[in-house]
Amino acid sequence: GTVPDLPFLNFVKFTIVDFLLNCMRTHVYNQNDERTVYCEIFIPIFKAFGNTTKKLKYVWCEKKAKDSDYVWLVTNNFVKDKGSLKLLDGIGKLVDKELNYLLIESSGFNNSSILSHSLNDTLKNMKSGSDNLKCFISKYKKASFSTMKKVRVYTCHIIRNKMTLVRYKIKSASQWQVVECRSASVPLSFSGIIQYTKVFELFAFLLSDMAEQDRLFHQLDMESLELVKVPQDETVAHFLM
Repeated sequence: GTVPDLPFLNFVKFTIVDFLLNCMRTHVYNQNDERTVYCEIFIPIFKAFGNTTKKLKYVWCEKKAKDSDYVWLVTNNFVKDKGSLKLLDGIGKLVDKELNYLLIESSGFNNSSILSHSLNDTLKNMKSGSDNLKCFISKYKKASFSTMKKVRVYTCHIIRNKMTLVRYKIKSASQWQVVECRSASVPLSFSGIIQYTKVFELFAFLLSDMAEQDRLFHQLDMESLELVKVPQDETVAHFLM
């Protein structure tokens, strides 16, 4: 039958078309070739989601997030230093606000260093998530702290063909919260197509969250411009600065 012209259904349509193209590959993915898997499988999914919903725009591959500069390095499972410039595999910005919302990192596809690489990228994502929350705070110092506590930023960590979505938010004046929200494996062959159920559920969760974020940032703007009065002892600046 005719598929309704709805943003999320269009996202599903374009994602499945690209998946079918990948299924036509004449040979399997090289296990030491991280970038090919990331570019052929994952970037088209995120691109389709951003373009059909018109909520996210991206920059790709070894890009610097403007709101954070450095990341702790891990060598032989020990934190070594923080002198390395942090570059991300993908950065998704909220179209209306020009704020980083989804930070993407890929740790490789079946290679001998994937464990250490994944550990390093986990720390990188935690640093990126917390730095971008700080950016939100700096832009809305006059807003209500109770409103700011509802703001979220996400990282997506890709290991092999599985992606994990992690949420970062402020819990209290002394605690920030990091929660794993969803994970899904992208199939590499047609026989695993049912796994897309979890993939689409992950993005439906994100779409629902972005609708809530739109309302939150409108409220933050109203409060920051003092169109909604916020007592001084209830502001972001009072609690965090």
